[in-house]
Amino acid sequence: MTELNPCHGRIPSCPIIGSRRLASFLFLGWGLLLIGQSGCQFQLARHTSNGQQYLRSGQFTQAADAFQQALMSNPQNADANYNLGATYYYMAKQTGQMYINPKSEDLLRQAIALNPSHADAYRTLAALYIETNRPNDAFQLIRGWQVTQPTNPEPLVEMARLYREHNDPTRATQYLADALTLDPNHPRALVAMGTLREEQGQYELALKNYTRSIQANAYQPLVAQRIASIQQRFSSDLSSQSGTRYANPNMNAYLR
Repeated sequence: MTELNPCHGRIPSCPIIGSRRLASFLFLGWGLLLIGQSGCQFQLARHTSNGQQYLRSGQFTQAADAFQQALMSNPQNADANYNLGATYYYMAKQTGQMYINPKSEDLLRQAIALNPSHADAYRTLAALYIETNRPNDAFQLIRGWQVTQPTNPEPLVEMARLYREHNDPTRATQYLADALTLDPNHPRALVAMGTLREEQGQYELALKNYTRSIQANAYQPLVAQRIASIQQRFSSDLSSQSGTRYANPNMNAYLR
């Protein structure tokens, strides 16, 4: 995350996992952001920290109240806008209160307006568009991001996700290849490519992608799970082949 101004701290991500299937988690990697404590940002940081604690325990209303207070302390903070908008998005998904989505959309758009490089805001807003049956708006949003930041691999990864969700793995793969051309060690692009390969049954290639992603960013527990799962698959296959090879002693001379 980029520096916003002298009164804003650098923002580390904090992944929040919803109810989507694992492959989508690996592809998306959405998260709320914790605003660092420093000087005039003390109140903003305190309310943000409280909001995250509430969100982790599933207390969406309390989380929204805390993030609202954080936003009130600095309305021009892109991450404060994002945190509240993302909370409304998760709340609508979990509770079915879809009337909350317009609030979420406005806040996410404001986050992008304040910080045009806010990758999490782009990703969450695109997901909201898809889930409210506005795929054209999602594609237009990400294409605009790509045009304004042609050297940034993030919009290419997000575009790949959109094409994958629209059953076009060929285009998704091409966008990921372009992203990896810009940054060969981009963790999200590698995970996304691994996800596509795994879905296509190309487990060796998927394992290579996941492993490279872990090497670039060691803290990815879901990716580590996928690596372990594929390795276990390989071990099971070898065990099965070994058991079959010597099942009939008379066939040993013909088996290699």
